[in-house]
Amino acid sequence: MIVEIAKGIHLIKCPWSTYFVSSCAIIGETITLIDVGTSDSPENAIYPYLRGIGRDPSEISHILLTHAHFDHCGGVAVIKKETGCKVYVHESGKPYLEDANLINRELHKRFPALYPEKEKPDFESVKVDATFKDGDLLNLDGRQIRVLHTPGHSVCSSCLIDVEQGVYISGDSVQGRGERRPLLFYSSKKYAESMRRLLNEPVKILITGHPFPPFNDALLRGENAVKHIHESLKGIEELEAIVWKVLERSDKPLSIEQIYEKIRMSRPVTIGCVLEEFEREGKVKRTEATGGYRWTIRDRR
Repeated sequence: MIVEIAKGIHLIKCPWSTYFVSSCAIIGETITLIDVGTSDSPENAIYPYLRGIGRDPSEISHILLTHAHFDHCGGVAVIKKETGCKVYVHESGKPYLEDANLINRELHKRFPALYPEKEKPDFESVKVDATFKDGDLLNLDGRQIRVLHTPGHSVCSSCLIDVEQGVYISGDSVQGRGERRPLLFYSSKKYAESMRRLLNEPVKILITGHPFPPFNDALLRGENAVKHIHESLKGIEELEAIVWKVLERSDKPLSIEQIYEKIRMSRPVTIGCVLEEFEREGKVKRTEATGGYRWTIRDRR
């Protein structure tokens, strides 16, 4: 099915897990892809879609990434080898793309009980040709793409914006609310700040990386796009408040898994990000325990 969401911008749904990963194709004299799914997405979804609109994969000149997670960048190495295209990512994402196992090592160090050591990465490392940063304007075949750095889900999460049409291609930056969302790997505080920043943006169309709740759709327009951002902010504020209440009511230090068992919201790693933020703010302290850490309120009265 052809899904042209705005002039020259196509949404390609790359099957993955129980739903899909969004890839966007910007069609001009050449083809720019924004996110490219997993390693099998090019052959299974992206190339067939391009051929279906009368274009050829050899015309792919650029890949821009909203972030460097395997379900969005796993197809980069395949496409780059076959087309020689240029690969762009936010400057903070370059180390993760060029060393695919870096994220696994960091997650193991931060949350050893959740992430055992992992020798094999989830995608093939690839050389980054150029990086972008917040506020950059990228000129692609005469089309201006503005970069809005929206960290939270990852350190390098970014929205790539078609300025003229108000299309915000957000990857996993805007997680929604409910059904175990939000899923964060970097920072709950930065995520909330990113959502507040997005609420001040002139968003006409929002493309998310997956069909996130509450709308369970990756293509949101007008009021629904703005509501999704509001729901995303509400989701993390709600989770922070609930985690804090659990800590207040406990008379002993708790592990991330124990907190998750009590609230059954979001994901354990997101709870870990919340706890890290509380620790940075001086509200909680962690102690080492078998298999991981335990968390408790500091200076309990």
